[in-house]
Amino acid sequence: MALLDIADLASEQWGLVTTAQAAAVGVSGPTMARLARDEVLRRLEHGVYKVNGSGYDPRDDLRAAWLLLDPKRTASQRISEQPIDAVVSHRSAARLLELGDLDADLFEFTVNGRKQTRRKDIRIHVRSTDLPADAWSLASGLPVTTATRTIEDLAASQTDGGHLAGVVRDAVSTAVVDLDQLSDVLRPYAHRYGAPLGDGRSLIRRFLQEAGLPKTTQQAMELLQQPD
Repeated sequence: MALLDIADLASEQWGLVTTAQAAAVGVSGPTMARLARDEVLRRLEHGVYKVNGSGYDPRDDLRAAWLLLDPKRTASQRISEQPIDAVVSHRSAARLLELGDLDADLFEFTVNGRKQTRRKDIRIHVRSTDLPADAWSLASGLPVTTATRTIEDLAASQTDGGHLAGVVRDAVSTAVVDLDQLSDVLRPYAHRYGAPLGDGRSLIRRFLQEAGLPKTTQQAMELLQQPD
């Protein structure tokens, strides 16, 4: 029964299961360790295992870090909750959404309320108000800030212009952002990146010119040239 219970848990969260989730269905820590010795499970890190045979995925470490922010509840329980408790954000969100070429040596999350971790490879951004439902969506099964919200967060955290330009270029060229909305969220940061004060459109143009323009963004540039 232990193996079936673990399989049921893991089947709904990328083949992963935490020891706290296992304990909730009556599977003890020693049993988890035995299953790992028997190569039924593979220990990803302290408190998280993956079912062997479920395949390697480069996003597993990020998923494990997100699970450990609330290790007792399952992914589906947390994702269905409103407001959601924690989402992938900032550089981790850009990496997950395949925007730009940012180093993501830390796992970054935005959380509602207080949430602590002792891990040095996790950076938590705490919100004093709930994250709006339209500020995040699912990507690879994980809750992640939208492209527009990710760009806003990166600008607010003073990401260097060269890297932020690459994120903006990819978001515009793949049409995952609304140009008017993007202009609005970038307005407060325009002067920090060399554009006129409060001019989000000029900042987008500057980023696109700096990052280099694939042909698919030419129409976007024409739209940006139009007056507000």
